[in-house]
Amino acid sequence: MLILGIETSCDDTSICLLEKKDNQAHILSHLHFGQEQIFKIWGGVVPEIASREHLKKITPLLKECFLQAQKTIHDIDLIGVTTYPGLLGPLLTGLNSAKSISLLTQKPIFPVNHLYAHLEAIHLTEKVDYPYIGVLVSGGHSAFFHVLSKNKFALIGQTIDDAAGEAFDKGGKLLGLGYPAGAIIDKISKWGDENKIDFPIGLKHSGDSRMSFSGLKTSLRVYLENNTNICAPESIETYDKKFQDFYDICASYQKTICESLRFKLKKAIKLNSLQNLPIVVGGGVACNSKLRRLFQQEFKKVLFVKPSFCTDNGAMIANYASLHFDKAYEFPRCLEMDAKSRFLSKDNNVP
Repeated sequence: MLILGIETSCDDTSICLLEKKDNQAHILSHLHFGQEQIFKIWGGVVPEIASREHLKKITPLLKECFLQAQKTIHDIDLIGVTTYPGLLGPLLTGLNSAKSISLLTQKPIFPVNHLYAHLEAIHLTEKVDYPYIGVLVSGGHSAFFHVLSKNKFALIGQTIDDAAGEAFDKGGKLLGLGYPAGAIIDKISKWGDENKIDFPIGLKHSGDSRMSFSGLKTSLRVYLENNTNICAPESIETYDKKFQDFYDICASYQKTICESLRFKLKKAIKLNSLQNLPIVVGGGVACNSKLRRLFQQEFKKVLFVKPSFCTDNGAMIANYASLHFDKAYEFPRCLEMDAKSRFLSKDNNVP
């Protein structure tokens, strides 16, 4: 079975051709175009610009992907495409591309919830049995799931405001580090004292597994306003002792984000009596080195999605679609499919 995966939920255009044989996934080609450099000047994603960039890049990426795999669009058996959640304009760009290919080939389409795809990407490199605890940490979402099967995801905790990745990016903007800031903060935090500043953990005493990162961001802003002599170094490539205070802030800020996730995950596990289940961590923030160390120290069995499959990518979309081949929408019914921007807590079952 040959599956085409299309991911355009935010600012990453990614295409993958994945072959499923004997229940094993083999990636034949996987191409990606990121828009980080474009959005540096804006300090974040501009949906309309992102949509236009997807439109420019998706056809060349599709052509090159098929060339590398030595396949044609008529060889595919299934199209998997992200339909929610995400930015509506970018989502529709990918969905309309999938519909165009379906019109040409009359092949079915499976609509992918890319949050679930982030977690199930673990199956690309690891063998994990159900049930497991899914920890999704990305730029747009932070949530805990009790994954009972490939068809059932029970939401057991989520942020009520900013996501963890959003906290990194907005904090980076306050610190003058540019966009995206997560990887930069991770890199320079190794030079800082993470215990130097005591930033607050949001909803620490709420007694439940809800998370909040907006207060942390405000705390950072207030700290910087009260310490105006602290500024970002011109270079992040080498250590400079003149900027030790700055490194300490970054390390302390990063530690608080990671500690928030650890603390609330422990609460979710306790409240739902899930102590003996393995933990799968996916999403862009799963690449963070501090988070990986902290979780590996705290939890007995924790597995991280491979870094190349953590950010939004076509491979996780193709993989997730392959797990739900029997639920795909046949042609021409698939042409009625639509995208939606939000993930609602009631959407816990695979369509």
